[in-house]
Amino acid sequence: MARVMGEAGDVAVDELVEKGRVHRRLYVDPLVFEKEMERIYYGGWVFVCHESEISEPGDYKTSYIGRQPVILSRHSNGQIYVLLNRCMHRGAQVCQEGKGNTRAFRCLYHGWAYDNKGDLLVVPFPEGYGEDFDTSKLGLRAAPCVESYRGFVFASLNPDVGALRECMGPAADVIDLIVDAAPGGEIEVGAGVQKYVYYGNWKLQIENWVDGYHPSFTHQSAFALMARKTGAKPSSQQGSVAKAVSIPNGHALLDFTGSPRAALPSGDGDAEYQAALESRYGRERAREVRESDVQILVFPNLFIQSNGQHFRVVRPISVDKTEVHAYPYALKGGSEEQNRRMASRLGWWASAAGFGQPDDLEAFERCQEGLRIESAEWLLFSRGLHREQRRADGSVVGDVTDEVTQRGIYEEWKARMTDGR
Repeated sequence: MARVMGEAGDVAVDELVEKGRVHRRLYVDPLVFEKEMERIYYGGWVFVCHESEISEPGDYKTSYIGRQPVILSRHSNGQIYVLLNRCMHRGAQVCQEGKGNTRAFRCLYHGWAYDNKGDLLVVPFPEGYGEDFDTSKLGLRAAPCVESYRGFVFASLNPDVGALRECMGPAADVIDLIVDAAPGGEIEVGAGVQKYVYYGNWKLQIENWVDGYHPSFTHQSAFALMARKTGAKPSSQQGSVAKAVSIPNGHALLDFTGSPRAALPSGDGDAEYQAALESRYGRERAREVRESDVQILVFPNLFIQSNGQHFRVVRPISVDKTEVHAYPYALKGGSEEQNRRMASRLGWWASAAGFGQPDDLEAFERCQEGLRIESAEWLLFSRGLHREQRRADGSVVGDVTDEVTQRGIYEEWKARMTDGR
């Protein structure tokens, strides 16, 4: 049984999650946060980048695994390396730029330089270290496990993490559905990024991404504006065919396919797009891909949305501070007009001056403040508990407004934080 010493003393972590409710300490206790970094972010698979962001030899991007800075680098052999961004001499970060192309990373402190797979190339004035100084053991440390699925690159600092595809389970089928919307069979990231920070716990964002209960209330003004702009009439999803799905291993899905959620407006090139899909996948798969409307959480830090054509990455900074990056993506083989329309839609919703995401950030910060109250200890996630249904693949399904997804997230959280994984 895992225990942490926190704000109220020693506590068993598995006592913080019960069926249909979780304890407030999950959001406010710094010691719980430290254990999350160890068990979830450093012990499991974490999304780090999309292959198209570092498509050419020498391309790199800086990012984080939990709170540890990393460099995502493509070597001349085509392989992607995830390097810990820390000089092996005195500990300075060796790369500060967000992205670029280089043959070497040079530490500004004492000039030690490393190639783009982490090998140590240069130590200035090496004679000062003596004849037995072995540079072969002083390359940048690398994540021991790096795997990619449909262009999405994941890494783990745990050499015994297991296969990525096995961890994904049925979530991989959803990613296939999303990526297959590209007639070219791939998505491409290159239209920039929307970044936002909120002063709240990282789990507030992952809960929210697969919460179909809040939009009619939190985003009421945004939907009213969208209705005036497009003529679409937003409607409640309650009782519709839309579903909330908890997928094994903490992944979660909102599936709006066939529901009354307002569809994206069509545009020039739609007929050509449909023809290209049918040519690649056949009529039945093309229809399935075209009609799907899904958004998925790949636990713990990646969200992908087909209707809106973007993905987001969560970066925990502290127990009460979180950063999120949102990336529009293009469908390879899709029309330029369609891809441009989708990138614009993300800006309308999630930018600093957007009409949707700021509502959520306000809600997160109100939650973080409210959770400082110690006399009310539990948060409820029991909505739909009496009517959820379990599928043969281990997924649990409920109404789109039910808290099926949050219960699945915290079942996995509890397993990772204790000895259950």
